[in-house]
Amino acid sequence: MKNLISTILDETDYFNNPYFANLRSKNFSKNDFIKTQIQFFYAVDFFSRPMAALAAKIPSPELRLEIIRNVWEEHGEGNQQAFHSKTFSTFLARIGNISTDEIKNTVLWPEVRAFNTTLAGVCVLDEYLIGAGAMGIIERMFCDISAWIGQSVVNNGWLSSGDLIHYNLHAELDIKHSQDFFEVLQPSWNSDKNRYIIEQGLRLGASIFNTLYSGLFEARTRRWTLKDIPVQSQMPSISNDHPEKPSDH
Repeated sequence: MKNLISTILDETDYFNNPYFANLRSKNFSKNDFIKTQIQFFYAVDFFSRPMAALAAKIPSPELRLEIIRNVWEEHGEGNQQAFHSKTFSTFLARIGNISTDEIKNTVLWPEVRAFNTTLAGVCVLDEYLIGAGAMGIIERMFCDISAWIGQSVVNNGWLSSGDLIHYNLHAELDIKHSQDFFEVLQPSWNSDKNRYIIEQGLRLGASIFNTLYSGLFEARTRRWTLKDIPVQSQMPSISNDHPEKPSDH
């Protein structure tokens, strides 16, 4: 399974995703970067929810335990100030003085909704091995991505290394998180049928995560806000959208 994971990561070639390539080469304006990161807040805020649904589907309590622990860590191990959505909103405040109100008044882009909805669907409706594969490889990719983004933010002079938050944590933490998901898969790996299912999940996760970032880069100059939508056209908030207190979810 390790060889398959390495192959998928190599084939995905996310190092050369235009989001990260342009960030490294300093061809990504700070303002555009911040707008895409406000969108990414909604992926961070949502991520623990399909994870929790997936944990409930894992048949073995021993394997389920580590995923439940991951959900707990996403929630700051009970410390609301350490919720991952909270540390990410702090990152936005530090890099761009972004307020909670500005986050709430930003329209969710379809690229993020597609990512969140796919994760929810695969973790709730599909076989748990597919969900675990998708979540595991996303966590593994985010280790690298966090390091790249964190380093680029510092190299571009947007934040000092001492003020960097969220990304420096995940560059290390998500190695353990990804391994927890891969351990869920390991007992099923010896079956040909299960290997096919596991590969489906791994490839799906790598694809949707890489596609999310390329889509965010492509849409980086988009400036939609709720003020652009006529009042009569606005729909009540649903699970993907505008938590009342972004820092508390």
